[in-house]
Amino acid sequence: MSDVYQAQPVPAVPDKASGMAIAALVLGILSFCCCGLFAGIPALIVGFMENGKINRGQSSPKGKWMAIVGIVMGFISLILTCIQVIWIFFFGGMSMIQQLMQHAGH
Repeated sequence: MSDVYQAQPVPAVPDKASGMAIAALVLGILSFCCCGLFAGIPALIVGFMENGKINRGQSSPKGKWMAIVGIVMGFISLILTCIQVIWIFFFGGMSMIQQLMQHAGH
């Protein structure tokens, strides 16, 4: 009796966007609309992870645009949040200094 080895078939990549691609898109939209950093940072992480899986052939390329849109929206949200924090600290701090100077003058 001879030993015959048969190769196992490689599972095909599904022909639809993965859950991670959809999650990146949803998190990106949420980060841009209402959740800021709480959804923006996860959108970046999930989007980059899914984009890597797509580039390695482990996930369907149909979700590539969703992953990229999630990354872009998460990045825009991150930038806008940073600008907002700097704006609040700078002008809020300037307002406090102005109030202190007015009270010191009286």
